[in-house]
Amino acid sequence: LGIALDLYSIALDGVDLISFFSLPENDSVATIFSQVEDNNPKILGEGTSAFYYSDFDQWFGSLTEIESTAGYWVVMDDAEVLDVEGIPTDTSTVYNLHEHTNLISYSFAGYAPVEETIPGSAQGYIDAILGEGIAALNGDDGWIGSLEYLSGTEGYWFITNSAVSFTYNPP
Repeated sequence: LGIALDLYSIALDGVDLISFFSLPENDSVATIFSQVEDNNPKILGEGTSAFYYSDFDQWFGSLTEIESTAGYWVVMDDAEVLDVEGIPTDTSTVYNLHEHTNLISYSFAGYAPVEETIPGSAQGYIDAILGEGIAALNGDDGWIGSLEYLSGTEGYWFITNSAVSFTYNPP
C-alpha cells in the first residue's frame, strides 16, 4: 500500500510568501518550480536563495531543496499557479525556532486558528507572526491583528523572544 499523495495548487501573483504542507519525494528547487521557469522565478528562504537563469537553463544559488518546515518568498515576472503533488508532512514534525526571526511553514492542509494550533506552552515565546500583508501580535490579552489563521500554503515569520521548540496541534 502506498502513501496517499496530496494534490494542491498555490496561486502566485508575482511576490508571495508560501510554504508546502506536502512535498514530492524529489524536493529539489528545480523539480518543484520547473513548471514556472518561464516566469524567471526567484526563491528566497531564511538565509538562502535560488534563482532560475534562462540563458543557461539552470538554477543557481545556495537553496537546492525545499523543506516542509520552511517558508519561502517567491518572486516572479507574472502570476501563475504552482501545482504540487506530494507526500504529507509528518504531523509530529518539531519546529525548532531560534531567538528573533524564523521563516517557517504551517504543516497541515487547510487552516487553523493561531491560538489553537500553536501549543500554549510555546505561545509565550512568540511575540508576533507576520504573514504576507497580515500580522498577529501576542499581547497581554492574547493574539490581536489581522492574522487569525495559519494556512498550509502560506509562509510565516515567527518573531520569538527566546529559542523554542513545538509541534503544531492538528486542526
